[in-house]
Amino acid sequence: MARAISQDFLDDLKTGKLSSLLERVLADDTLDLELRGKCINIYYRGGSLFRITEKVSRTYEIFFDLNYCDTEAWRNTGIIVICNPTIQQAVKDIPYYKQAMDMWLHKNPKYERECQQLLVRENNNQGDISKSTDYYILDIEYADSKENRKSRFDIVALKWESKSSVRRKPEKCSIALMELKYGDGALNNKSGIKKHLNDLKSFISMKKGELDDFKKDIETVFKQKCQLGLVDGLQEKQYEVSISFENPEVIFLFANHDPDSSVLVKELTDINCNDYKGIFDIYIAEASYIGYGLYAPRMKELSIFQRENCCIYNR
Repeated sequence: MARAISQDFLDDLKTGKLSSLLERVLADDTLDLELRGKCINIYYRGGSLFRITEKVSRTYEIFFDLNYCDTEAWRNTGIIVICNPTIQQAVKDIPYYKQAMDMWLHKNPKYERECQQLLVRENNNQGDISKSTDYYILDIEYADSKENRKSRFDIVALKWESKSSVRRKPEKCSIALMELKYGDGALNNKSGIKKHLNDLKSFISMKKGELDDFKKDIETVFKQKCQLGLVDGLQEKQYEVSISFENPEVIFLFANHDPDSSVLVKELTDINCNDYKGIFDIYIAEASYIGYGLYAPRMKELSIFQRENCCIYNR
């Protein structure tokens, strides 16, 4: 599913009728704007604060999910927010919409989604930190709409190492598809690691025409995110990247894994790396001490992880 937005939509966000919303996003580290083709989503704490859909004649519909208001705590405030605010109402009432979401998320947390949003912030628009990381987040919650695949990926990222010699070359970019697992309970459910790997194998093995369309779309997404100010530290001449699919990476991010639990080791040692050889390389992301920055030297090959941990699994 294409993610890049139209030129009119882009212009209205930059300097037109939607610019006040973009200004709020750029001034608020708790908000994340993601491109969705015919619409955009502004996320707060992993939930959709606003979905803004492009209509005819450069008009736009803003949607807020009123289910977020379905808590006793929010009802007790006596504040009323509406589902389809105008642009002016949406900007003015953002604190109230966020408060409603805070109260709902207190009872219905989205920890994995919040973690995704933090990854976007740290690697895309956190000043000097983002300049030094080796991955830019192009999209979160990517959905492949093809009938024969129907795959979903947590994160689509651009790998572009931060060495100055590499950053001077916009053609030195490759694709990284990431899966985030928050807590050990997410490791062996129906959307477990093996299923993700098989979905990714099907996706990366798509027909050349489909792959070219996907490549062109995500290159445009990166350029548009840069133009909107959603990516820090790049010069305008660096916006026009060329993404190679020759050496794609699949990266697993395991948040808050309990080191006393054997479930992660079991899941990973059960994987046969030869099933994916020549299609993509599999890595486990490790933190740079602690944090959300993604660095190439902190990516551990799955085969190395298996060798290091096989003694634990075989006890």
